[in-house]
Order: sequence, then structure tokens, then C-alpha cells
Amino acid sequence: MKNFKSLEEVNLDGEKFYKDNIQCDNWKLNYHFEPPFGLINDPNGLSYFNGEYYLFFQWNPYTCEHKYKHWGLVKTKNFIDYTMPKVVIAPTDWYDKDGCYSGSALSHNGKLELIYTGNVKDAKGNRESYQVRAICDDNGSITKVGPVVSDIPKGYTAHFRDPKIFKYKGIYYFIIGAQTEDLKGRVLLYSSEDFNTWTLKGEIETAYKDFGFMWECPGLINMDNKDLFIFSPQGLKGEEFKNQNIYQSGYLIGNLDYDTLMFNHNEFKELDMGFDFYAPQSFRDDKGRDIMIGWMGLPEEDEQHPTSKYNRIHCLTMARELSIKDDVLYQRPLEEYNNLRKELLVDIEGVDINKWVSNNIEENSYEFLLEVNEKNASQVELRFAIGNNEDVTLKYDFEKSIVILDRTNMKLGGKGIRKLKLHKEETFKIQMFMDKSSFEIYLNDGREVMSSRIYPQDGSIGIELLSKGGDIRIDKMKIWNLIGVRYNE
Repeated sequence: MKNFKSLEEVNLDGEKFYKDNIQCDNWKLNYHFEPPFGLINDPNGLSYFNGEYYLFFQWNPYTCEHKYKHWGLVKTKNFIDYTMPKVVIAPTDWYDKDGCYSGSALSHNGKLELIYTGNVKDAKGNRESYQVRAICDDNGSITKVGPVVSDIPKGYTAHFRDPKIFKYKGIYYFIIGAQTEDLKGRVLLYSSEDFNTWTLKGEIETAYKDFGFMWECPGLINMDNKDLFIFSPQGLKGEEFKNQNIYQSGYLIGNLDYDTLMFNHNEFKELDMGFDFYAPQSFRDDKGRDIMIGWMGLPEEDEQHPTSKYNRIHCLTMARELSIKDDVLYQRPLEEYNNLRKELLVDIEGVDINKWVSNNIEENSYEFLLEVNEKNASQVELRFAIGNNEDVTLKYDFEKSIVILDRTNMKLGGKGIRKLKLHKEETFKIQMFMDKSSFEIYLNDGREVMSSRIYPQDGSIGIELLSKGGDIRIDKMKIWNLIGVRYNE
């Protein structure tokens, strides 16, 4: 790495990028976090500390490749105003020389405790994995302590990573993704009283014994007397209505016995049914909210993203508040994002239509809210990013309760369709956030979510709403244009 810029130069270049509001291209995001340059992937160390939200993230600040993984950091108090992104942990030691991989954070005794995976490879590509402790003080300075778990338990491969720290009934734990020697994904549990000495409790027993070859980025949250286990299994077989991406991220809801490590749970459910979502991490803030942020990207699919020619690739999702209802996880964008609303462009209620076309959408930075009743229609279709003979469509079949997201008609970037079966409700609801080259769609109050990157050509900005088989009743439709977030000293 001696030919690369120093970390001080990297951070100064990042400040210049945001201070000068450099417009690399029409795909530069307005309110989703993306790096000023280089590659971003997993969110790490998400936490609320000293009155601010700390958002660490995997960052290669040099190239758009999955190499040279550092930890970057931005902080915010309101998800509108952010500090300048800076590199805060670098792969400079023997135990992380080939990458500071994913990890987590937890406030403890006035400091923020961090544990991440240090990746080490020899000349032949053989991997070693170390779980590394670092400490962030109340001034934001981070000091590496070194490995606290150096040995991989017997029966598991060196694919042993992504520790997620949490506290339960006065004891500190971390859960970590693993792979057995017969190439099955698993998750292990460690405990500690001082963050420096960690004891292996064992493997958490689930009903899924043959469920992919690796479980990445695990997390465990106790919500409403339920245990929510979030993880990203790799190697699941794709089907028409599930596992449609190369890798998945999903959850189990149940109850974990910390003595036996038996986890009684329901079926695996994907967190996001769009094209681009992986490696989410969650944390609890001072208001008691459980908040989740994901990587809006997928491993091994970088070639689909044309921003790489501007030396910038990938982004994070918006922050989502989690809740459980009837053993189903709901995700809603944080209420703070309401402060992005600049002007109400469309406000319609109680109107029957079979076609509606926008006439005042000037850029792809808006929030679209729709509540629609089928009346006598068989299908409703939303088209957006329209122009230059391209568009994206979201279709909903009222009778079959099937949603189809189709970006096949886009000229640039990834293509294809994604399908899901939606739990039928009396009213079909859409809340969509469009942001230059990304969108997040929350269906039926966040029971299902679809997040994706798209790369519209200049002028592809329209919105249309169509029905088939008859009219639909628009109970409510609102569109706001949205301001961008701000980066300050």
C-alpha cells in the first residue's frame, strides 16, 4: 500500500469532496450515504454514543475493489447533518494486514468498545482470522488493543468473522458467523465480563442444519420478549419468490435458551426483496428504538454499477426502525427523514383513476406515498425513472397478491425482475424513496421492503400510475421533493 495516499491525505480529499459539493455525475446520491471515492460495503459498529449516532462502515478509499478494507466513520445527531467521513481504522498490524473486516460496537464505561475481524492471508492465499478489540474514547480517538480471540474453534474453517457485541442480563456477548469443515453455515456465541477475555459458549442450535455454506454478519436482538436473529446466509437455492439474489439477508424470530443454546424459532424470512441489500446491522438508540442499516449492494456483483468509472461504488440504506407484529418484522424509515421533505408536489385523495401522470417531478429525489383500493381493477402499476425509452415498474396483482419489480428496461446497470407474495390487506400501500441512483420501497407499512440501485439517464425522471381491468381508488397519494443531507466539520 506504499504507493497509495496517506490516510491524512485520504481524509483531506474526502473533506474537499463534500465542502466543494463535487458533482461527479447525475447518480451522486442526495440523502443515502455513499463514499466520496472508493468502495463502501458493510455497515459496522452502529451505535449511539455521547449523544450521537456513530456509523462506521467498510471502506476501500483507494480503488473500487474489495481490497484494503478500512473502517470509515460518520456521525450524526439527526440523520440530516453528518460529520465528514474519515478513515479511523486501517489494516496496519500483523493481525489485520489484509483487511479490517466487519465488526460492531457497544458503549461501556464511558467508551465505545469495538470488536472487528482482522483478515490475514499468506502468499498462497491461506486465510487466518483474528477477532480484534479497539476502543473509541469520548473524543473520538480509536486505539487498537489487539486480538482477543486468536484461535478458531475445532471443526470450523477460517471463514470465521463479523462479531456482533450485545449485552443481555448483565453479561456481554458476541455472536459470530462461521463455517463448519463440511462447509455449512453456522453461528457461535462468546461471552465476557471485561471485553478482553472471551469464552466460547458454543454453537447456537437452529432448525437449519443445511442452509448455505456460510452465515455472515449475524446479530441478535431481544425485542418484545422475542429474540430476533438476523444473518446473511450464502449459498441458498433460488426460487421464484425467494432467494432471488446471489446471497440473502434475513431473520428468524423465536426464543434463545442461553444455557442450552437451543433457539426455537419460526421460518427464515428475507429482510429485503429488492436487487441490492446485504450485511445489515442493528443497534438500539437512547429512545429505545431498534435501528437497522444495510449495505445497498451485493458481493460479486460490482460490475453492474457504472459509478465505478468515477472511482465511487455502492452506498448504505436509509436507517430503518424495526418492530415485531404477529411474529413478522416490520421496517419503517426513521421519522427523522420527514425533515428531508422540501415541498409537497402532489396531494390527491378519494379519486378514481385508470391512469395518472406526473407533470412537476424535476429530479429523482423524492418521496412517493400511495394508498390505493382495488375497486374493480385487477392490477395497479407504478412506473418511474421514465424517459429515454427506459423505466422501472412495480406491479401488484390484487387477486394473487403478487408484487413484481422490473428494471429490465433500464439502459445502464443491473437488470432483471424480483417477485414476492404480499400478505393481502384491504388497502395496498407504497412508500418509496427515490434518490438519484437508488430507491427503497416500503410496502404495507414496511411488512415488505425492496431496495435497489438503478442508473437513469439524464431526463429519466417521470412517474406514472396505471390500472388494469378497471379503475382504482386513490385513497391517498402524496409526493414531496427531498433535500439532501449535509456534511460538516
